Amino acid sequence: MSSKKFRITSIALLACLLFTTGATGYIDTNRDTRPAPEKALVETIGTNGYDFLTETDTLKYYYRDDRDIFMIVDKRNGYTWKTGLDAAYSSEIKKNMAAASNDEELLLAAEPKEKNLNATYIGIANSLVTVEYSELETTKYISSASEKGASSVLSGNGRDYKLDVNMEAIDLKLSVYITLGEDEISYFVPFEEMSGEGLKSVTAVILTPFLGASGGLAQYYDPETGDYGEAVSKYMVPGYVLVPDGSGALIRFTDNNVAFTSYEGDVYGSDPSTETFYYSEVTDAVPVKDPVMPVFGIAHGNRQAAFVAYAESGAEYMDIIVNPEETKRIKYTYAYPRFEYNLTYYQVYNNAGSGYFTLMEEPNIFDVRMTYKFLAGDGSKGFAADYTGMALAYREHLVEEGILTEKDVTAGDIPMRADFLMSDVKKSVIGTTQVVTTTVDDVRDILNDLEEAGIKNVNSGLIGWQKKSETLAKPASFSFTKSIGSSKDFKGLMKEFAERGKDLSFSRNFTVINDKMLSYYTNAAKHVNTWYLSVDRTVLYPKNAPVQYTGYALPEKTAKWIETAAKKASSYAGSLTITGSSNILTATYDRNGVVTSLTDSAKLIAESMEAAAGKLALNLENPNMYLWKYTNRYLKAPVGNSQFVFESDTVPFLQLVLNGTMEMYAPYSNFSFYTQADILRMIDYNVYPSFVFTGEPSYLLSDTASSDMYSTEYTEYKAIAKRVYEGVNGVLSRTMGMDWTGREVLKSGLIKNTYKDGKETHYVIINYTQSDETVDGVKVPALSAIFR
Repeated sequence: MSSKKFRITSIALLACLLFTTGATGYIDTNRDTRPAPEKALVETIGTNGYDFLTETDTLKYYYRDDRDIFMIVDKRNGYTWKTGLDAAYSSEIKKNMAAASNDEELLLAAEPKEKNLNATYIGIANSLVTVEYSELETTKYISSASEKGASSVLSGNGRDYKLDVNMEAIDLKLSVYITLGEDEISYFVPFEEMSGEGLKSVTAVILTPFLGASGGLAQYYDPETGDYGEAVSKYMVPGYVLVPDGSGALIRFTDNNVAFTSYEGDVYGSDPSTETFYYSEVTDAVPVKDPVMPVFGIAHGNRQAAFVAYAESGAEYMDIIVNPEETKRIKYTYAYPRFEYNLTYYQVYNNAGSGYFTLMEEPNIFDVRMTYKFLAGDGSKGFAADYTGMALAYREHLVEEGILTEKDVTAGDIPMRADFLMSDVKKSVIGTTQVVTTTVDDVRDILNDLEEAGIKNVNSGLIGWQKKSETLAKPASFSFTKSIGSSKDFKGLMKEFAERGKDLSFSRNFTVINDKMLSYYTNAAKHVNTWYLSVDRTVLYPKNAPVQYTGYALPEKTAKWIETAAKKASSYAGSLTITGSSNILTATYDRNGVVTSLTDSAKLIAESMEAAAGKLALNLENPNMYLWKYTNRYLKAPVGNSQFVFESDTVPFLQLVLNGTMEMYAPYSNFSFYTQADILRMIDYNVYPSFVFTGEPSYLLSDTASSDMYSTEYTEYKAIAKRVYEGVNGVLSRTMGMDWTGREVLKSGLIKNTYKDGKETHYVIINYTQSDETVDGVKVPALSAIFR
């Protein structure tokens, strides 16, 4: 999406997953889920300065007009939320204290003074909406309740309100429509009601950034001295921010002693067409995991109070921002959605690469719609006020919207994914040579061997099956080569195993292209500066690989190729495997501006997937949320996060959201994901094993673009595949068809997952530690998992 000024480097912890010492036992790292936070203190907060608006069976709503703050009292637990910090400006305090006519009025006027928050940030902290704008290449902020330069008026009644905001300092007007729901508050910001010259400089809109914030440093008035004392720490509510980083990450509220850079989760990944430069470089660093869904949440205490927030419109332009305590010297941890309307990019004006930085001439055009759903208690009534409740609440929303559909699953053995890397191409003396590592007969032999080993429920994707392989074959090409197998051979293979209940599919990336594959003219996407997008892969690709640079296909071309390939593949197989196109989203531009926006691009890809899904089942690699409706198998589901140092926990949020709606597969176990701890992680996260195999040794691919597939030979993994599958199947086969309804950390390294089968409740206990544990009278051996 955005040009993302800076991305912090992912710092991998050196600690191993498991440690055992005689004194402390299992030691958590941020790859684990730690025990729940402590209980939060629940204080009764007065409504002084607030006007009562309405109430439902669940919530009471109040509003403070001078600070644009909604106060929301949860009647289920008495907990109070405020959409803003509710802090006074220094000038406001001074004025009110001077106007006080007695000691009682003076004490009321002498509100706490926020430390390390200037007037701009107090405006941000209080306001319902903040606008980020660019002025002389500097990013600035103005808010609906800024000290000066802006004003707002709330109108409406009952449950429907409208906040009209006039930011006269930058000549910008906008409206926010607010709906006060049964247990949720929703905001709608229509683009058509944004007006004024200031719109040209607006880079982003931010909503309620300090809702749920924890921490703070303030000075308090001392009536005995008649002055404010030294700054002291405010009560830091125990809890965390949930972000959809990989499988899910928690950022706990803590008093940090170092400053961090913000977490910036670019929903659906960054848009290559609006990055700062038209070119980028792939490095050998572990890539950041971009959110595949527009959702985050905050929990206070241990299953006491929480909310989950999600975008229903504008997700393609959404960033999820978390500022851990001490970021920018601010003593709060706070999180919010940021919606990007414009950005700075480098406009090149000659072949030498000369240019200048500038904003886009026209802003991104989209509406914002955000919902904040409030959760309370332990889940005995409704959704639990923790990350599991957030996941289940979001899942319910997606089911209601028709994005997810619960599927009936027959009890039995779990499936395993066995992909086959059949070939790739390398340079030769004249032209290129196709290096074949797996033939049709090899696939048949390996699948038969797996069946003899007891792994009968298998599905497969065939990679590099076509003439010229994945690297050079045109995206919708269905040309075959005899060295791998003819069209007739593939039809025979797929039919044979379909009759035995095994699904084989062709695999293809329809988005990443190169100029050796096809002409960029009429096929490749362009940057906002009108140059073709270019990705330098020389660090990863060997010198003998036929390509070193790649680009991105036009969204409409990707959509067309998907539909064409699905039509062709349907005469061979019952499914189609799609990589890249399921999680890469790009716009495209020409000299007249945007040709296909991100919103239109997502719509085009979704429509092509819908058409393809009408012909066969779809296996998608780490798909973005707008494609979940068409996903039959979710491939390479992350089982970790980006490992930013401030991320305290890893949780299976993604897996909880999608449980029961599609099959989910772990990353390939070939690449160091086959230890006993990894088997337990698959059980814990309810994902199925997957491998990628070749019939020949993988070193044959060392001069191809597939050189990163460095360990794939089936004979090397036959025994490992059997051990991994049996380890996971022994437990997860017992949960097939059940609803995963909860997850609890009993103690460090000991997890209890709750499953429901109708009225019956079952548990899976995962013991990551190297010591035997007893749970509810049942022994759980070290490094094992049990079902009961």
